Amino acid sequence: MTTADKLLEQMFSWIDQRSRCADQLVKLAKELESLRTKCNGAECVGSSVAVVGAACVIGAGLTFLSGGAAAPFLGLLGGTYLGAGAVISVATQLIEGFLSSSTMKDAKKIEEKSNESAKNIQRLFEKLKSEKKEANRFADPDDLDRHILTNILRAVARRSGVRMKINFRMIGDEPNWSFGGGHYSSLSPGLGLNVPILVTITGVLGFFTLSASGKKCNFLFAKGAQQLIKEISVTGLKTVLKGGSMLVGGAIGMAFALPEAIDNWTDLIKNNNVTEASQSLRDTAKAIQKITQALKDQFKDMKRMLEKMEEEQRKQEKVKRIIENPERSYEDERVLIRYAMKTCQNEEVRRWLRENSGCFLKLVALFQLMKNEIIKKSNEDESDDEDEDEDSEVDIIFVAHGSITDSMIPASCLMPLSNIKDVLLYSPWNCLLAADAAYGIATGLIQPRHRQFICVPESGCKIPDKGHRPRKLPAGWNSMKEAGLIPNIMVSTLNVPDDGAWTCLVDLTETYGRPGRGRIVIPFILGGLEATIPFYIVTWVMSLVLSFFRIEATVHLAACLGDESTRQKFPREFLECQYSYTIDDTGMTSRAMLSITHRALYRNLQAMFD
Repeated sequence: MTTADKLLEQMFSWIDQRSRCADQLVKLAKELESLRTKCNGAECVGSSVAVVGAACVIGAGLTFLSGGAAAPFLGLLGGTYLGAGAVISVATQLIEGFLSSSTMKDAKKIEEKSNESAKNIQRLFEKLKSEKKEANRFADPDDLDRHILTNILRAVARRSGVRMKINFRMIGDEPNWSFGGGHYSSLSPGLGLNVPILVTITGVLGFFTLSASGKKCNFLFAKGAQQLIKEISVTGLKTVLKGGSMLVGGAIGMAFALPEAIDNWTDLIKNNNVTEASQSLRDTAKAIQKITQALKDQFKDMKRMLEKMEEEQRKQEKVKRIIENPERSYEDERVLIRYAMKTCQNEEVRRWLRENSGCFLKLVALFQLMKNEIIKKSNEDESDDEDEDEDSEVDIIFVAHGSITDSMIPASCLMPLSNIKDVLLYSPWNCLLAADAAYGIATGLIQPRHRQFICVPESGCKIPDKGHRPRKLPAGWNSMKEAGLIPNIMVSTLNVPDDGAWTCLVDLTETYGRPGRGRIVIPFILGGLEATIPFYIVTWVMSLVLSFFRIEATVHLAACLGDESTRQKFPREFLECQYSYTIDDTGMTSRAMLSITHRALYRNLQAMFD
């Protein structure tokens, strides 16, 4: 049994003790009411221990409910039913009986076990922290929180009979899940982020005064506290939000002192406020029952959510098998397309999927094939360590013919899921791309200082090369992560084997070397199918496929960005404001980074990916 399993065991033990506490209070209320009917002005007949027998078991609940202020709460009880001359006699009998009652003995045992569970909860949580620190040498508290929450949720899954691997991650300040082999993002309901289960577990942890070490999980603990407060909503329950955790009653009743409770109840007995005491016992029992039931419900909710996640995982695994199978059946293809439709939130992409299912399936096959180049080992070869939850990170260079059209889209459309970390464009808008520049992009050798701008050969343009240099040229590449609206980029398949630009890129690779490790070149070739599609379709399908193999990518586009608008061309000011702009018939090369010694190759370098 892991430390996280033991921690859960103690939480359930504490909940059980509090439930028993509530049962004792109900029992004591009945005994007190029975005792009252047997009492007269001079003596008390029958069991006189019932009134104060509540003291020890109500103490934890009262401290819990009143933030440690049990005495004022008890002081609210009022009213007497005995004559003044008999008060001392009846109170004395009650107090004497109380001190030796069997109810008191049972209550002490409950209280001792409850307090022991409370101490164990704190101890085990600190032990879990220490284990993770020692095993992983965390310098970042947020990483520590991530691993602790992951291990606790895995323990909840085991206790719930749910068999799946869970990984909780933080990307920026947002939580993300992965389980099984997939990666999940809040941007896609099909790969959906399960925030509710995070909120639920942090609410339970906060209830037991367990809190986050870093800052990124604080909002989860705060949300969890708010949710639990709504679930409980008990009069007299005090909550204090501090550092993202919920402190209930100072220490959720853990710091209850039985001697104080006895003193308070002794004072109440002396005043003979029996009717009010009986009602207080019932009300407090009801409050404790509501609290313990709320905690039980939280764990039931987590079980239901985990079961739903497990069901989703099975669907994911089926789709993953279909993607990996090059000989999938027609029905398999229908399952894959339906899954893609369900996953996608972008109506434009959904419309494209409905009308271009054949192209979609070929794109899936393209990215599935290159997956083997990205990850040398299959998921089965990965470490069995529970904390092995990091994704592979690669640079993907997508090589295609390209252009921009007369419509605009948000740059975020090129990064539909969080596993596409960024998309980089290299040439200015309205600029073509030469094969040597594409080679520099593929290898990562090209630097902004290598850019050269020329008049495209055979264009008929009379402007000299120097006139094609853009007047605004940023010092870096065009990052889509930082962009707003951009022109819609269209990409077209390469005309293999007669594509001059692609052939030149292949020759450069053979002459000067292949891209290094972690850089994967994907030519836009769809097995004989010629297609021109929006680039955001490409990145969406790429992101979908990569999500099943836990791959994160920075995408580099090696394609021309010439303006081929059929209606009105983009305003120069807009393109320059977004990044940079060149006049018509401009090409970007980067021969300065290479030592060209092959004349035949040199002649072909100006082939463009237009």
